[in-house]
Amino acid sequence: MKKTLLALGLAVITSSTFAYDAQIDGGFTYTDWDNDIVDSNGLFNLQGTLYLDSVNPKNGPLNEAAFLGHNSNIYAKYSYQYLDTKTVDVSDYFPVSGPLAGKAEYDSHHISLGAEYFFEQFYFNGELGYKEEKAEVKVAGISASEDYDSTTYRALVGYLPVSNLLLAVGIDGYQGDNDEDEDNRFAVKAKYVAPLNNGQYINLEADGAFGDVDSATIGADYYFDQAFSIGAAYNIVDNGAEDTDFFAIRSKYFLNPNLAIGGQVGFGDDVQAFNINATFRF
Repeated sequence: MKKTLLALGLAVITSSTFAYDAQIDGGFTYTDWDNDIVDSNGLFNLQGTLYLDSVNPKNGPLNEAAFLGHNSNIYAKYSYQYLDTKTVDVSDYFPVSGPLAGKAEYDSHHISLGAEYFFEQFYFNGELGYKEEKAEVKVAGISASEDYDSTTYRALVGYLPVSNLLLAVGIDGYQGDNDEDEDNRFAVKAKYVAPLNNGQYINLEADGAFGDVDSATIGADYYFDQAFSIGAAYNIVDNGAEDTDFFAIRSKYFLNPNLAIGGQVGFGDDVQAFNINATFRF
C-alpha cells in the first residue's frame, strides 16, 4: 500500500513539473565597442508569459514546447539599456580654442504588452509598448540632458501550412514625440522546427523589419536532445547611412523541464557582446 502511494505521489510530482502554465525569461547582455566614441553598453531583459492552456512538452525540444503545441499566450516585457561614451574632444562643436573634453551617457526603459493567438492554422501576434529615453552630455563640468518618449507597436498575421512551420507578415514601428520621429516598417517572420534522427531537432528562424531603418536576423539551433541546443544567429541593421552586422553563437540547457540556463557570445565590426539568460517555468 505504501509503495503504491509513493509511486502515485512521484507520478503527480513528475506531471506537475512537466506541464506548465507560465514562464519567466530574463537575461543580461554586455557589449564592448572598439571605436573612438562608444565605450560599452548593457541591456537587461525580462519577460513574463501566461499561457491560456497548459503547455505539455512531448517528444520535441523543451525550448520549443509552446510553439510546437500552438499554445496561445499573453505576455509582458521590460528592458533597460544604458550606454557610456569615452571622453573625447568636442571642441569642433563648441566656439572655443583648444581641446575640450566631453562625455555622454544614455539610458532607456521599455515596457510592452502583447499576445500570441493560434487558431487552427492561423497565427496572430499583437504588441504595444512605451519607451522612455534619456541622453546626458557632460562638458567641462557642465551637463545637459534631453528626454525622449515613444510608443512602439507590432502586429503580425501568419499561417502554418504544416504544424511546425510558421510564416507571418505585418507591421513593426514606433511613434515619437512629434510626427517626424516615426517609422512604420513592413515586418516578416518565419520559424520551422523539424525532427531529425534519434530524437534530435533543428530550429530555423528569421525575423525582419524594413522601413527607414532596415533590420534582419536569421538563426538556427541544433537540438542534441530535448534539453540541450547549440545555435548561431546573424543580424544586420541598415539605417541608410551605414550598416552594421553581428554574428553570434548561442546555447541553452534545461537542467530540468522547468529550469534552463543559456548564453551567447557575439562579434562584429569593432564590437563584442556577451549574454547570459535563464528560463523558469511553473
